[in-house]
Amino acid sequence: MKFLYLFVLICCVFSCSEREDVQTKEPEINQPPSQVNFNIDSVSHNFAYISWEPAVDPENDEVKYSIELNGQKLMENSKERTYRFQNLEELKSYNGKIIATDIYKHSSSTTFAFQTKKYYLTFLRNYKFPGPDLTSGAATNILKLSDGNYLMGGYVYFDRGYSVFLMKTDYDGNVIWKKNYDIDGESSPSTFKMKESKGEIIIAASYTVAKLDLNGMLKWKNRINTYDNGYGNSTINSFAIDSQDNIYVVGTLADDSDDINEKGLISKLSKDGNKIWEKEYISHMLETGGKSRHLRFMDVDIQDDQLVIFGDVSINNSFSTQQVYYLFKTNLDGNAISEKIFANTGVSYQLVKRKNGNYLLSSSQNIMEIDKSGKELWAKTFYNHFTPYDMFFSVKETPSGNLLFIGKEDKGLYNGTYFLTDSKGNIIWKKYFKDPPNYTMGLDVVLENDGGFRLAFLFARYHSYKKWYEEVMIIKTNPEGNY
Repeated sequence: MKFLYLFVLICCVFSCSEREDVQTKEPEINQPPSQVNFNIDSVSHNFAYISWEPAVDPENDEVKYSIELNGQKLMENSKERTYRFQNLEELKSYNGKIIATDIYKHSSSTTFAFQTKKYYLTFLRNYKFPGPDLTSGAATNILKLSDGNYLMGGYVYFDRGYSVFLMKTDYDGNVIWKKNYDIDGESSPSTFKMKESKGEIIIAASYTVAKLDLNGMLKWKNRINTYDNGYGNSTINSFAIDSQDNIYVVGTLADDSDDINEKGLISKLSKDGNKIWEKEYISHMLETGGKSRHLRFMDVDIQDDQLVIFGDVSINNSFSTQQVYYLFKTNLDGNAISEKIFANTGVSYQLVKRKNGNYLLSSSQNIMEIDKSGKELWAKTFYNHFTPYDMFFSVKETPSGNLLFIGKEDKGLYNGTYFLTDSKGNIIWKKYFKDPPNYTMGLDVVLENDGGFRLAFLFARYHSYKKWYEEVMIIKTNPEGNY
C-alpha cells in the first residue's frame, strides 16, 4: 500500500512540473519588417523620383509600402517600390517616410529628405528655314536682343545660291517672324556676322553690310564691290562699331595676280552705310622682317581708340609654310601701329575680349589668352590635325570667367558638342547631341540671365540615301548644360 501511495505522489509531482513548463513558455512575437535602402534622383524644380530596395521581413511575410511627404500620405499599402513626387515647389526642403508594413500591421519607417532645384526653362526645338522645306542652310549667329527676344541669322540655299535669312523668337522659343533677304551669303560660318547696336541690327555677309530694325525691316545695305574681284576667297569676315556708330569692316582680299595672294582689307562706313575710306594691307611682319604671301583679317574689336584686328599670316620655315596667328593694331584712321605673330598656332577664327580687358585668340581647334601688351598667358589645344573634322565655332565667357565652347566632333556622323571650361581652358563638363542617322553641328551660343545657355545648332535631317536636309535647332539648357 505504501508503494502505491509513493507511486501516486511521484506522478503528481511530474504532472505539476510539466504543467508549469507549459504555462511558463512565452509565445513567439511577430517582428516588423526592416528599414529600407533608398535612392532619390532626378530632382528638379517641381518633381523628384524615389526608389527603394525590398524590406526584409523576419517571418517572410508579405510587405507593402506607404509614402509620406511633409506629413501627408501620398501612397498607401502598395507593392510598388518607386514613387514620383509631382507639383513640388522650387527651392523647397521636403521630409518624408517610407513605411514598410507586414500582414500583421507591424511596420518600420525610413526617413528621407531632399530639396528641389531652381526652375530653369529648358527645351529643344527645330525650325524650318523660310522658303522651301527641303533645303540647306544654318543659323551661324544667335543674339539676345534689347527687347528680350532672340535673333538667329545665317544662310539658306535657293536655286540661285546662298542668301541671308533671319528668324526672331521669343524667350520660350516661339517664332515671331522669319524672313529671307536679297543679300548673298556663303556656306561658311565665318562669313556671316550680326550685332545689335542702339536698337538696330547690323549684319555682314559675304560682300554686303546691312542695317535693319528689330522687326527685320531693311534700312539700308551696301555691297562692298572691292571684294567682288573674281576670287572666291575674297570675303568680309567681321566688323566693329565705334562710339559714333561708324562701322569698321574687315576681311580678306584674294588676288593671285602677283606675289601677294591674300591681303587684309578695312572699310570704314558711316552709320548710314556710306563708305568713308578703305585700305588694303600686307604684312611685312616686323618681328621677322619677311613679307607674307597670305594675310587674312578674320575678326576685329575696338579698344582704347584703336582697331585690334585678329587674323593669320603664312610664314616659311625650313620645312614648310604654315599659317600662324596675327594681331594687327591701327588707329581709327587705319594707320598701322603694331603687328605681332604667334608661332605654332594655326588658322585664325575668333577674337574674344575678356572682362579683364585681355583677349582670347582662337582657331577652331585651339585657343590662347594674351594681355593688352600681346604677351601670351596660356594656351590650350582641344583638337589637332589628327582629328581635322573636330572643331569649335564659338566661345563665350560666362559671368564667372568660365568659357563655353560649341562645335562638332566626327563620330562617323557629325555630333554637335558643347563644353564648359574654367578660365584657362580646363574642361569642367562636356555634352554631345547625337541623333543618328541625322547629324548636327553647334555654331553659336547666348549666355542666359539664369546661368543657362541658348545654343544654335545646324540639324541635318536624314531624308534618303546619302541625302540630308538642314534645319535650325535651338537648345535651351540649365547651367549644367542639361535640357
